[in-house]
Amino acid sequence: MDPMTALQTASAIIGIVDFGARLLSDTYEIYQSVSGHTARDVGLLTLSDELDGLGKQLQARLQAAPSAASASDRTLQNLAARCVEASKKLHLAIRDLQATRSGSSRINTAATSFASALKGVWKKGEIDSLKEELTEIRSQIIFAAIISVLAESKQDGQRHIELKDRLDQIAKKLDSRDNTTHQLAKELTQITRLDKSNHLSRRNADLVDILWGMDWKSWAASHEGSIFIDSQSAPYTHVDGVPIPMKILTSLSFREINSRKEAIPEAYTSTCSWIFRDSETDENGEQLKWPSFPMWLKQGDENIYWITGKPGSGKSTLMKYIIENPQLQAHLRVYAGGLPCLQAGFFFWNPGSEMETSREGLLRTLLHQCLQARPELIPAVAPRRWALYSLLGSRTVAPEWTWKELKESFDSLCSFHGECFRLALFIDGLDEFKESEKSPDSLINWIRDTSTHYGIKICVSSRPWSVFSDAFKREPSLTMQDLSRRDIEHFVYTEFDKSTAFQELKEVFHDDATSIIKEILERAQGVFLWVSLVVRNLLSTLVDNPSLADLKLKLAEIPSNMAGLYNTIWGSIPAERQCRSSKILQICTDSWQPCSAEVMWLATEVNPNPQAIANPGIHNVMKRVLDGHTRGICELVRGQVVFLHRSAADWVKTDDDSTTTEIRSKAPLDFEPNLNLLEASLQYHTVITTSRDRMKFELSYMLDILFISITELYRTATADRISQLSDRLIQAMDNVNKLGYDLAAQIQNPRGQKWTARSKDSISEGWSTRHWLARQLQTTHSEAENCFVGCAASAGFVDYVKKKLQDNPSLLIPKKGRISILESAIFMGYFGSEHLFSTTIDPSHHSYRTGRLEIIRLILETSPHRYKTALGEPIGIRRYLNCCKSLGMGLPRSGGANKIKERRLA
Repeated sequence: MDPMTALQTASAIIGIVDFGARLLSDTYEIYQSVSGHTARDVGLLTLSDELDGLGKQLQARLQAAPSAASASDRTLQNLAARCVEASKKLHLAIRDLQATRSGSSRINTAATSFASALKGVWKKGEIDSLKEELTEIRSQIIFAAIISVLAESKQDGQRHIELKDRLDQIAKKLDSRDNTTHQLAKELTQITRLDKSNHLSRRNADLVDILWGMDWKSWAASHEGSIFIDSQSAPYTHVDGVPIPMKILTSLSFREINSRKEAIPEAYTSTCSWIFRDSETDENGEQLKWPSFPMWLKQGDENIYWITGKPGSGKSTLMKYIIENPQLQAHLRVYAGGLPCLQAGFFFWNPGSEMETSREGLLRTLLHQCLQARPELIPAVAPRRWALYSLLGSRTVAPEWTWKELKESFDSLCSFHGECFRLALFIDGLDEFKESEKSPDSLINWIRDTSTHYGIKICVSSRPWSVFSDAFKREPSLTMQDLSRRDIEHFVYTEFDKSTAFQELKEVFHDDATSIIKEILERAQGVFLWVSLVVRNLLSTLVDNPSLADLKLKLAEIPSNMAGLYNTIWGSIPAERQCRSSKILQICTDSWQPCSAEVMWLATEVNPNPQAIANPGIHNVMKRVLDGHTRGICELVRGQVVFLHRSAADWVKTDDDSTTTEIRSKAPLDFEPNLNLLEASLQYHTVITTSRDRMKFELSYMLDILFISITELYRTATADRISQLSDRLIQAMDNVNKLGYDLAAQIQNPRGQKWTARSKDSISEGWSTRHWLARQLQTTHSEAENCFVGCAASAGFVDYVKKKLQDNPSLLIPKKGRISILESAIFMGYFGSEHLFSTTIDPSHHSYRTGRLEIIRLILETSPHRYKTALGEPIGIRRYLNCCKSLGMGLPRSGGANKIKERRLA
């Protein structure tokens, strides 16, 4: 079906749909009203004529259309046929009413209005049923029309020109009361008028609003999402050379998506294997002390399995073992009953980023894993994004995922459970869930609703908090510390057997050596983490002091609780090492994501040589540093420095101020964790060459560290402390600007030209269309002049902006095509600067507002210039005041309101 016919058919269908929906809404209004009438009464003759005309128009479109060749064409025709049937129902009702009221062409009273009469002809259930059908038709028709237009208009350049010329005519003919469809046609017209640079117009941005404002629930619930694209071709559908599934998967991914799972240690050799014991007795023939996990996996009558236990008992290690064990798929295949198996897992991590502790991170991870395994489902699960990328190409900036859209997409995915696949979910660390204004109950309710509504198997783990015990007490469950004794015994005996020093002592003092091992096992109480730390420390003592008496004395001094154990380990670190130990622990605590071995070495070493990190042996060096300076509290996992366990992070951040104060007091006075981390990261990039693909990633990372550093500094430090570090902070920001140029300069456009200026160019400190920020943003306004001071103003970095304006007052000169510093401070994000920040950072947060207000006041009170926006757009006093209100700013001091009127931004 050619694009003209597709859109004409769609507009005819929507005309009938909206007519019926409006009519039925009036009828429903009567059911709900006290007076028994609606605000609008309509004549029967008018209604009959209108519906008859719409029905004939649609039938004519169907007869004129060629036979459907594509899935979307067939969808349009099926929807049209359904719409004709719906119109017949309404038309018969009108005709029946006309027959009973002959001689009257217009009804003027509520008692005889069509809607009121229809109430007598149809029951409320029939009205609701037809309303739901019309809503479903409308939800599907726009998507089907878009895909049909896209497929056909791309085949022939001449037909694309025809599409451009005739879309205006279609928009004019659409029902003027159908604002959404009318607007859609206008947006499709605008799509064909993109300039050669392919920059998204503001109209295209509005199309995003249309797609995201539509109700897709009924369309998704129909399970017909796959009809819009051949399942075999979905993974290979490209836009501008980029596979659409890859674009959507990339939008779901986030920096730390696999960090927590990778940081969890592998199960110790020959441990955890008991979980897959497929019988009702253990290896000694005794009755199992827990509900059989394989039986739960294979059976379909119980959907939730709860793994619980003390902190450090090995819950996360067991969950990782389960997910990565080949036996899991073998058992799930029995459960799937011939359907493909689909599994996904998520590991909450309390010390981690927002994504690692929230429902948003949970659903993004689960969706990413499932859709990566089944990319042919992406058009059905994420229809908005599929349509957007298909129509607007690779330069399109899609909206950020929201909880509402993620839940909608996940529900769509789950709706295929039992038909296309069998899904099993594994969610670790429910007690590590941490979301603003959300309690664990919200997470529990989501788990229960998902399991109950869709029949999906979900294995969860958590500490035995009351909220989880109450929720899962009726579900199959196991308690780790009750089942891990044999694993702990195996670990302890194996580790001591590997120690030459201990074996030599055991040969001479067998009974004493054996008693030490027994004492460790008795005090372990099923907490594997406690055992591993104790054994590590005792064995390290034997290397230099082979005395069982001293070993027993040291063991007796170790507390049985984790916090006490950490205090003991901290106290055992030699005083000369505690300065660096303090730096490492503070960076691990304050950094919003794991720090690499290279950056940690630079941030904690005294007078480091940056060139040393180019040698791969730096990882071995850092591992030895961690062993000697943290004694196992921190470790190196896949090149990143992380806490051994959440309990270690909790210990450093304990409410007991004496512990935190003690640790921080050992660091030098000029040490500021995030600022040192930023400086070390900048040093890292002077040595390590960044690939072109990572340019934007690295720039966002630098800005994240920069903004966190400043936020924390202003939140926690005194005025003297800020003054002490101000020069370092300003220098670090200048270095970020320089790095931005150097990284962006590596990128070339398709003609082989450099995208940006270089850091050594004279324009690097001022305004330029070749500023790296322009290429970093890649938005509608990326051709505007940019300045790094404007970026600083967006985030409220007062000291930096003041310093730069004092050094160069010309930065305040306004100019068309220039994003002024004042605009950056007021309308943060209006010109796309939100894309500079990762999802971890929210520059509109109140922490930044005070600084932005101070910058706005500074400019309005001192600058003699009149301002216009970068695009010459009128932004007057009302908009300025609204923005100030949204920032919680109030008005500037010193007659600021009058000054604004005098220098009105218009």
